[in-house]
Amino acid sequence: MSSKLDDRIDELEDLITNRFHEIGKRSGVPFIIFPYPPSSGLRMEKKIDSFVDRLEFEDKDVVTINMREVFFSILKERGLIDSVIEMEKERKEELSDALRPVFFEGVGDDLGDLPKSVLEKKDEGDLIVLHQLGILYPFSSLSSILTELENKVEKPVVAFYPAEKDGQELEFLGETDGSYYRAKVI
Repeated sequence: MSSKLDDRIDELEDLITNRFHEIGKRSGVPFIIFPYPPSSGLRMEKKIDSFVDRLEFEDKDVVTINMREVFFSILKERGLIDSVIEMEKERKEELSDALRPVFFEGVGDDLGDLPKSVLEKKDEGDLIVLHQLGILYPFSSLSSILTELENKVEKPVVAFYPAEKDGQELEFLGETDGSYYRAKVI
């Protein structure tokens, strides 16, 4: 018996394998958000791996980006892991304010480090799959990342996002995140 989650993954797979040219046609941006219940995180990682395997079997060259790994590798490169962990325990809001411009939203014309990491791979493969986006909480949102990528990425970006759809809004880990209004939500 198929679950609603599996049916939506099948819909996404069909879009990518059979209607690739339609992605972003109406909205002008090739972004797809696939929200899933945060409680399904571990199960979703297996489903994402299987989804990517099926796309590759269909001769799609898929670039997967584990945003959690990227986030921690940036912290490690900058020698900030211990201080961020300590600060997160005691001064979460202050930490959020400090990390937002560097990692997520950039300053002026500069991109944040996470959007930069996606752009570095924009010329690889046929599409980009982002997962482990729970790392954005409470610092930023997917809509902030997609806004940074707008007009810079031409190939489809599929974001598997731990959020519940509530009408037109996405609730990211139980808090209203809004949504990137131009992305297709499956």
